[in-house]
Amino acid sequence: MNVLFLGSESRVRDELGGMLGRCGFTVDVAAACDAGAWLSAGKPYALILLDAVQPAATHDAIRLVRRGTNAPLLVLTQRDQLADRLEGLAQGATEYIVKPYGPADLLARAWALASRGRGPETAVLRLADLAIDRTRGKAFRQDTDLGLSATLFELLYVLMTHKGQVLSRARLIQAVWGSAADERDNMVTVGILRLRQKLDDPFGLKLLHTVRGKGYVLKLENGR
Repeated sequence: MNVLFLGSESRVRDELGGMLGRCGFTVDVAAACDAGAWLSAGKPYALILLDAVQPAATHDAIRLVRRGTNAPLLVLTQRDQLADRLEGLAQGATEYIVKPYGPADLLARAWALASRGRGPETAVLRLADLAIDRTRGKAFRQDTDLGLSATLFELLYVLMTHKGQVLSRARLIQAVWGSAADERDNMVTVGILRLRQKLDDPFGLKLLHTVRGKGYVLKLENGR
């Protein structure tokens, strides 16, 4: 998905833009004052990120963005004053995230906002940069085929259809291996280990999480 990152400091633009790029976004970086020129070029952006400075300049940038696009606008700010944020939201910002924030928090909000405008796809399920094609029996991250076996694909599919929900070992065994299967912890442990090696280890954004004593859940880091 295309993202336009706007900021006043080139170092910040390059660092955050690089991080977003490594996690599956196609990122353009520009100074906030150049937003109009970038948006007028007609490239469709799923998300605009604005690294805020002073409130007046930030509000000017928000208005400039809104003249060019209705894409979600996430503002990164060091100011926690409610009045500043309310004014920014009134000018057209979609959300604010207050510094300091963790990279996972930023990525989770970015993926959630960028995915808002995606139309329904009955055969393809999505979470962040993960796409699961049930018809073809394939799963992709950043358009890369994960090369899952039939069992690992089924395990991922069950987790995806219950994303955000913690699934116990017993429930996973029943859903993936069948109710007649021997309910050994090792069956799930090995399956989760192999799935994680394919799904998460090569990528910066982790999607598969262990909830100690309860089971496993597929979700973004901040739970959205």
